Amino acid sequence: MAKYLACGNVLFDSIKKIDGTDIGEHMGGQAMYATSGIRVWSKSVKMVTNCGKLDFPNVYLPWLKANGLTDEGVNYEQDWTAHVCMQHTESGAYKTGRLDSGLVYDTYLQGMMELRMEQIEANIDADTVAIYHHPHIPDTVYFNKIEKMRKKYGVRFMYELVYGSNFLPEPYFNLNKLKDAVKIAGLWSLNRNEAQILFDIPRDRDDDIIAQLQSFPEFEMCYYRCGSKGAYVVTPDQAVFVPLIDITESVDSMGCGNCSTGTAMAAWCETDGDPLMTGIMAAISAGFNAAQAGPWPVYTAEDEQLAKKLAQEYYQKLSQ
Repeated sequence: MAKYLACGNVLFDSIKKIDGTDIGEHMGGQAMYATSGIRVWSKSVKMVTNCGKLDFPNVYLPWLKANGLTDEGVNYEQDWTAHVCMQHTESGAYKTGRLDSGLVYDTYLQGMMELRMEQIEANIDADTVAIYHHPHIPDTVYFNKIEKMRKKYGVRFMYELVYGSNFLPEPYFNLNKLKDAVKIAGLWSLNRNEAQILFDIPRDRDDDIIAQLQSFPEFEMCYYRCGSKGAYVVTPDQAVFVPLIDITESVDSMGCGNCSTGTAMAAWCETDGDPLMTGIMAAISAGFNAAQAGPWPVYTAEDEQLAKKLAQEYYQKLSQ
């Protein structure tokens, strides 16, 4: 029984800094980071993912247990979870590649781990309010299934865009298909690099990009991530900016986008659509995530109290 489903992949990330320095392997993947972000504010979150039965139980399951979360959404589809090298780049994005160690990572394994709609639907119950997921393309058939699911269960859906310069061309991906997908989802998120490619607008021209986002038909909210600058919570008629919020000194930003996007979905629901508090809660979750490589290890009662305290302080400060 969970209010929020954080759906998608999990990975073992071997993270490299811009200069190539290896900072070690850690838990990762969109579903992992979204779960961790939502967990700052609620234990009623379920990670729904496909993974490997030989490595996932030794690392991920202890994290779920330590944070008071269920493993009922975990499906074992292969022997191994994907292990992948993630290297930060100067642009703020990252490159994905194979590991020198030869651990498992290939397109076959990644394909086998893709969630099917029936797996997501099987985890919806009477308590479910919203679902986070990151479909790799705005495929018409897939989003028609999402539309039927939303109507059947009355849930919200947060679509995190996955897009890059080497992404699938027409007819697999185009702006009209994306707009149709966003209309179905209602909630969605993208970052500056994705927006620059999508709209052919320089990434630092936030006002022009936000105008493009607000031209999308019938969306509820867009969480627009601007890297080290912060993020905007965009609705059809306003755009509220929230800067980064550090918990301690930032160590690694990998996963902050997934973490804050999942949180933005839950925060939007928890606050009845308050753009400012949504952005603040998302920024605080990202602050916890950036405080180390990989997700925050264990959310204690003190961590939860700190998050609430910071949320109130920043709300008062940014409301002025």
